[in-house]
Amino acid sequence: MIRSEQILSRLLSVEGITGNESGILAETASICDELGLQTDVSPAGIILRAFEKNSGPSLLFCSHLDTVPAGIGWTVPPFKATFADSHLFGRGAVDARGSCAAIIMTAAHYASIKQARGQFIGILSIGEEGNKPSLPILLEKVTPVDAGIVGEPTSMKIVTAQRGLMVLELSAQGKQGHASRASDSNSILTLAHDLIVLEALKWLRPHRTLGAVKITPTRLQAGVADNVAPPLAAAVLDLRTTPSYTHKEILAIVRSVVRSELRVIEDQWIPCETPENHPLVIAAKEALGESTVTVSYAASDWVFLHQQGIPAIMVGPGNPAYSHAPDERISIDELEAGVRGYIRIAETLWNRFGAGS
Repeated sequence: MIRSEQILSRLLSVEGITGNESGILAETASICDELGLQTDVSPAGIILRAFEKNSGPSLLFCSHLDTVPAGIGWTVPPFKATFADSHLFGRGAVDARGSCAAIIMTAAHYASIKQARGQFIGILSIGEEGNKPSLPILLEKVTPVDAGIVGEPTSMKIVTAQRGLMVLELSAQGKQGHASRASDSNSILTLAHDLIVLEALKWLRPHRTLGAVKITPTRLQAGVADNVAPPLAAAVLDLRTTPSYTHKEILAIVRSVVRSELRVIEDQWIPCETPENHPLVIAAKEALGESTVTVSYAASDWVFLHQQGIPAIMVGPGNPAYSHAPDERISIDELEAGVRGYIRIAETLWNRFGAGS
């Protein structure tokens, strides 16, 4: 049997940056084939099963194979697995190929014993780090399912809620002309006004665990020359949203206080929440007795399960502090704990859902 660290090492040795995932899909498909797993491989990703369908509850474990670029600051090669100090280093080690490796190993476990009390479905998608995630395409081939586990680095803590994401663009118009004769219509000043107003905006319905909506300017663009009043100034805004407001409500609030034109770049990443008294959360807490319940301030593929009405939580091996960072890493102990945790979650969920909880 291939060990979990061997699987992850092979995954980390393929680049697989978002938008160029053919290599990582091919390597993952090869690993699954060597393990004897049933797979449905397509340009959108890989669906894997451990055995033929049975009548038990259907559980979905999903994660993503694509990664962000390496960036700077690495002390080891980012796209060649490096083992040191009981850790595997490489881009994607925690976000999220550690979870992918754990899902593959969980499927292999059930394939080896050739029995389970329910259906095990794994989805390894691509595009999650960009604006064209493939999970919705793959979900069409496996639904309905009874419950979902989203594999992201959580140190195997149980995430019951996550923020959503909206990306907006502010575009302020001004009158171009020589700076010495500039009019009152200055696009930079208009944009600055809007940014200050948004910074001071009070959100009256903070979420009990996720807090208030957070707006962060991430890009600015303005200027023609040092002595020219600019005709245009623009800013991109990153909004981390909560279940306390719909995206439509948030958009209306922002539009009501800014002077600039407002354009929606992205708003599909709606916030998600599964109540702590839901059978899925109760079962996960029973399975991971050492774990704790927490929330995530980032957005993930969970949103697509939410849209399908699939109750879900986020759980995965690895420290999220290493996501997107140089020298991204995961310990072998963390990886193996992820495999054991996924198997325990599956067993506990099959028992509870099979009993009609």
